[in-house]
Amino acid sequence: MHIPLLPMRNPNVSLSMHWPVFSPQECASIIAQANAKGWDKRLPIGPGNTKIFPDAKMLPYVERQALPIGKNAYPLDQISYGINQVNSDNWRFELSGIPGDDMPWLVKHSAGRAKKEDWEVDLGPAQTSSRKLCFIVQLSDPKSYSGGDILLHNIPVDQQGFRQQGTLVVFPAYWLHRISDVTKGHRHSIVGWIHGHNFR
Repeated sequence: MHIPLLPMRNPNVSLSMHWPVFSPQECASIIAQANAKGWDKRLPIGPGNTKIFPDAKMLPYVERQALPIGKNAYPLDQISYGINQVNSDNWRFELSGIPGDDMPWLVKHSAGRAKKEDWEVDLGPAQTSSRKLCFIVQLSDPKSYSGGDILLHNIPVDQQGFRQQGTLVVFPAYWLHRISDVTKGHRHSIVGWIHGHNFR
């Protein structure tokens, strides 16, 4: 009887990381570039008008618009550089970058309450099938809103660290996560994904 060798195991597959990327002034500038009439409560739709996540629910208090990209791909240049550095030391995923058909969003959470606690993953069909890492940049001053915490299923997190303005939070796209209800104010963030070849 042939007994296969144990596979190589990476203890960091459930790891989340966070570190400061933008100053409060830079965060305010990114928010100010949003199109006041560009916010959309509808969920993003994939190629051929295919729903990316057919069972996903629209939440009336969550709005999105395309992230404004400036000269030299700012702010994505600073985000991608840090993620590639950290990935090489931890998850060690084979990454290819951010594709044009799955660009990051500027997201605004307003006060509202979900009917139930829905966990989600960001890995799905169509152009989402190659997502490897999810990233969230906290743009709002944590004192300007209540609630709106990033929760990761069965992963201990530094909640105060996650809430710091300008902090970049990164975790695997296959990990269950959710944002708790905002109970006061507005929470702005950047949400996006780093892609790569098929998991193997």
